[in-house]
Amino acid sequence: MSNVRLFDKSFKPFITNERLEKAIDNVAEKINHDFNGCTDCPVLLCVLNGSLMFTSELMKRLSFNCELICIKLSSYDGTHTTGKVRETMGLTRSIEGKRVIVVEDIVDSGNTIVELKEILKEKGAAETKICTMLLKPASYTKDVKLDYVAMEIPDDFIVGFGLDYNELGRNLKDIYVLDTDMKYFILFGPPGAGKGTQASAMVEKYNLCHISTGELLRGEIAKGTELGLKAKALIDAGELVPDEVVEGMIENKFKTVTGVSGFLLDGFPRTIAQAEALDRMLAKNGGAVTSVVSIMIPDSMIKERIKHRAAIEGRADDAKDETINNRIKTYHEKTEPLVEYYKKAGKYEEIDGTGTIEEVRGRIFTMMDKS
Repeated sequence: MSNVRLFDKSFKPFITNERLEKAIDNVAEKINHDFNGCTDCPVLLCVLNGSLMFTSELMKRLSFNCELICIKLSSYDGTHTTGKVRETMGLTRSIEGKRVIVVEDIVDSGNTIVELKEILKEKGAAETKICTMLLKPASYTKDVKLDYVAMEIPDDFIVGFGLDYNELGRNLKDIYVLDTDMKYFILFGPPGAGKGTQASAMVEKYNLCHISTGELLRGEIAKGTELGLKAKALIDAGELVPDEVVEGMIENKFKTVTGVSGFLLDGFPRTIAQAEALDRMLAKNGGAVTSVVSIMIPDSMIKERIKHRAAIEGRADDAKDETINNRIKTYHEKTEPLVEYYKKAGKYEEIDGTGTIEEVRGRIFTMMDKS
């Protein structure tokens, strides 16, 4: 099982279908015991839309005749409960004098259960029992007894097996939990390795914010931020921008970007000192580098691709062997210490950059799916 993406959010595997099936078996066994020999044809009240799959699986396991009625209530908006229950589709036929088993997908605050109990009482139900696939004990604050609970879970937002995030995810046979762990990927690759092309695909698939130090510097300068003005003054004076300025810009980006599942760093870190600074920066908020994605191609291919690009763009000087060899040498000299640093940390992942764009992309995605 790998993560699934629904709209802007990523969800990671939580409860397998096998575990769900066993839990439903156990609940059905308890219900069959309590209703053994009944002749009054109880009503199974399916609370739409979330409990549809659970109700279907539960009914298959019941050994007595029962009616099925559906009702729709809701207290969720996106990933948050509103605390206010509204009946959006009422009972379709009479339940007066009948025993009712309410089938819920999940019980958290208990607001829906309280509302349902009142509705069923007003409609004249002889008895009401509550059956839920999932219960969040930490959130449940009501006095209403829950007669049948398949599984208890933490107070997390989940999707799958009928549960949704803005109507998506109901079809998943397993249950997934919202992945709140921010991912931090670093992208390495020599000139001509196709980093730019692959970075775009990585950003789109995994909902990442792409941080290129060059673009970041230009952006901060254009916006006239405090760090941007400091960087501009140094550049205008012909001086290098010190690490602390670049690190400050990156940290600010981490703090201000919202709605992403992680970050893809391109062009940072370039030194061991920067790598150590990044580790400290992330550790302050309980984070860490997830993986270093290093796209590698042979030096001969680097030369071939640089010459091809230079010819297309009309930059003859860039195609000179001496220039290309210096670029390759500089890359290896600067990168090798970082490669060793991240290998020791168990974070370094080398990707074969030969082949088609799609083939390389597939290798990258396979690695990232495991991260």
